[in-house]
This record gives sequence, structure tokens and C-alpha cells, in this order.
Amino acid sequence: MSAPLLATTSTGRLRGCAVAHHVTAFLGIPYAAPPLGPRRFAPPSAPESWEGVRPADRHGPAPIQGAPAPGRFLADLSSPEQSEDCLYLSVWTPDRDAAARLPVMVWFYGGAFVAGSTQVPAYDGARLASAGVVVVSVNYRLGIFGWLRAGELGADGNQGLADQSAALAWVQREISAFGGDPDNVTLFGESAGAASIALHLAAHRPSSGSAPYRRAVLQSGSFNLVSSIAEAEDTAGRVLRHLGVSAATLRELPTAALRAAQDEATPRSGGVFYRPVADGDRVPVDPAATLARQGPPVAVLCGTNRHEMGFFWGREERFDTLEDAFVLALAARWHHDPEALVATYRSARAGRGEPVDNRAVAVAIGTDWTFRAASMALAGWQAGRAGAHAYRLDWCSPLYDGLVGAAHVLDVPLVFGTFDHHTVAQFSGFDRHPDEVTALSAAMAAAWVAFATHGDPGWAPYDLEQRTTRIFGGTSPTEVNPEGIELALWEPLLLRR
Repeated sequence: MSAPLLATTSTGRLRGCAVAHHVTAFLGIPYAAPPLGPRRFAPPSAPESWEGVRPADRHGPAPIQGAPAPGRFLADLSSPEQSEDCLYLSVWTPDRDAAARLPVMVWFYGGAFVAGSTQVPAYDGARLASAGVVVVSVNYRLGIFGWLRAGELGADGNQGLADQSAALAWVQREISAFGGDPDNVTLFGESAGAASIALHLAAHRPSSGSAPYRRAVLQSGSFNLVSSIAEAEDTAGRVLRHLGVSAATLRELPTAALRAAQDEATPRSGGVFYRPVADGDRVPVDPAATLARQGPPVAVLCGTNRHEMGFFWGREERFDTLEDAFVLALAARWHHDPEALVATYRSARAGRGEPVDNRAVAVAIGTDWTFRAASMALAGWQAGRAGAHAYRLDWCSPLYDGLVGAAHVLDVPLVFGTFDHHTVAQFSGFDRHPDEVTALSAAMAAAWVAFATHGDPGWAPYDLEQRTTRIFGGTSPTEVNPEGIELALWEPLLLRR
């Protein structure tokens, strides 16, 4: 007779469920009290205890989220069941023995701070856990509920980061009951999740002792995805004007009214309105300067996908025949000398035998400024502390005849080993190239697990002389300072944002 799938935490007992790959899942575990009523917009409170054995065989509700993401035609990352009562996490473990002390990997999902949840099939942790780690996936509040700044409500605009911190505290208290080692925790996240991790690194104060994690993997996101106080207050003003109410009224409005206001007053097509706020308290006013000066002794694995912007542009024909003026205007949004920037990109790409048409150059510029430049800067700063490794994903999705390329999000199902799930199989390329995708996923997952286990993913560390970078799905396994000519153009700007 098999042992019952039980785990005992400080708030009560849980009954998990056996899932694939000889892994046990404990799904929908509350790590904080429901953020309802007077707790709406407040920092998370301690979780409530329960009597008896609580079933842990289904994920908790997803956070409230708005309109679908731009890349919904490439991959299905939707979360059907949503609620403000969303502060739950899920655990996958290959060994429930408290003496196992396995490495722990804590996942923060992406979604532009307005979408995502533990429900998303691409984030299923079973296959990754089967390699010998305990995987934890965390829900955190999104959109208006997670990032609205309103002094009258005591909302600093970083409720989502506070949720993540509460989940990390739960991991420290409880993960040994699931076979995990609280002294060997690695954070990993993508896009908004990676940006969150960068800001946790920036916010860590040496006087507070060691961080509740030893290592961090940042996939396609870094410290630059942040709002100023003025930007956050402008977003709040848009919402309040749209609703015609004062901030004090927001706790009383129905959930549906706030979700509608988010979509109508701050639509995704209008920009990124919701994200962490550099308030000088939970997040430093200048995260880049803080990380450059005194980042914590946490080893990092940083990287991006070669054509991140392909996820957002997708198969829109208006991007196929871009005028020169569009590329210059795009460059001018971020760089003081757009003509020199564009010329350098064309020259460097031509020298490597890469496409230099306007779409390719625009994708490269947008990818580097939004994702890669800050990611590699963080790797460089952390290299002299606890160490750093760098990667780049070059594998291209075959969707739309390869037009989207190595797009944003493509790394996620490869790392988790969920590339064959029907929601992402076409995007990953598994439906057309099953053997190649399976092998690529195995290589990435093994590197992530090795890094979480002992800090060495299997290639040379990153340093400011060689800048050695592992290339997944490329023509060579590693490269020295890839795209160094272009990235050098951004480095002086990162500390002057």
C-alpha cells in the first residue's frame, strides 16, 4: 500500500496528488490571507490555519487580469479561473521526505505585470521537478490590484512585490516539509517575473542579513522594467478620472468595475501602465545605480531570446514593410543619436551576415533596449560578487514561416519541459521538429537545474573581459561577447535613466 500524499505545514495538513514523472504535486496552497475587503491593495497578511486535511489537488484561482496579451496568437497563456482571492502557490516535489533537502526553484511568471498564474499549463513544474528539485510556482497580484499606487489606501504600488516576498517567507518556513532545502533556494522568472527578481536583488539591504535565496535566474527581464512615482501616480489618476471616484472609494467597488477600468483607462495598447514602483522604500529610486554599486552576494544566470520583439509584433503585416523613418523613430525613443545607433546596428549585423532589413533592425533594437542590455549589465555587475553566467536562446519558432524568430516567452516551455503541451506545441516547434525541440529543452532544463543545485550550469562564467555566453539552439555552443558592438551603445544609458 502506497504512503498517503500528505505534507504538514505550520497552518495545517495537505493532501497532494501524484502527477507525471513520479512527482507529487501540492497545488493551491495559501501562503497569505485572501486580499479581500479591507485587505484589497494592502500588503499580504499571514495565512489562516485550517482543521483536518486540506485537498491540494488543484491550483488556486488566478489573479484578476485584463485583456489578452499581444502574443495570444502564438501561445495560449490564459488563466480561465480568476479571483481577487489569489494568493496561492503550488509545489512539485520528487521526494516528500523532509530529510531529502533538495534544491528549491521558485518561479515568478511573466505577463507584463497584468497577466499570468500558476494555472498556465506551460508553467507546470512536474517535468522540471523530476530532475531532482522542488519547484514552487507563485501567484501574485496583477494590474490595478498589484501595482496601483494610492496614498489614501496605503497602497505603495508594489503590492505584487510584497506578495512575492510573503511567498519567499513561506518557502523558508515550510519547504522542508516537501523535501526542499530552505538554504538552497533559487529564484527563476521570465519577463515581469525576471524584472521582479532584479528588483528584489536591488532592494536587499546588507543589514537585513542574507537573502532568502542563494541564486537567481532572470529570463528576458531586468531592473529597467520599473515605474517612477510620477508615472505610477499618473496611472492612478487615469483610473480615478475614468471611474469618477476618489481613491478612498476603490476598496468598495466591485471587482468587475476595477477590471473594466483597467482595460478602458489604461489599455495594453497604450503602454505598460502597471509595474513595480521605484518608491525609495521597497524599490530603490534608481535600481540600476543600486545594483551597480552594491548588489547582494547572489549568483545569477541572465539571458534573453534573440528576437524578443517577435512575440509582440507577431504576424502583423504592417511590420513587414517598415519605412526608414519608423526605425529611426523607434531608436529615438531610447537613444540620443538614433541615426548613429541604426547605422551601427546595420553595420554590425552585416558584418555577421545577419539580415539588415528594417524589420530585422527594429526587432534587434527593441530587443536590446527592452530586454538584453539591462540583463547583461546585471550579469556584469554580479560577476564580481557571487558570480554570473549568461545565455541567449537562438532557436526560432517555425510559426509564420519563422517570422517571429526566437521570440519572447519561447524559452519558458523549453525550460519547464512543457514544449509538447497543445497550448504551446506549435510555438515551440515541437509539432514540426519534435526531436530537436526535445533535445534543446533537455539541455536548457539540465542547465537550470545544475545552476540551482551547485551554481554551475555547465559553461564558463560571465565576466567583463570575455562575456562568454551560452547559445541555445544556435550554430555554436558558446560565443565571446555576442552582439558586443550593439550592446556597448546602451551601457552608458542604463545608469542615466
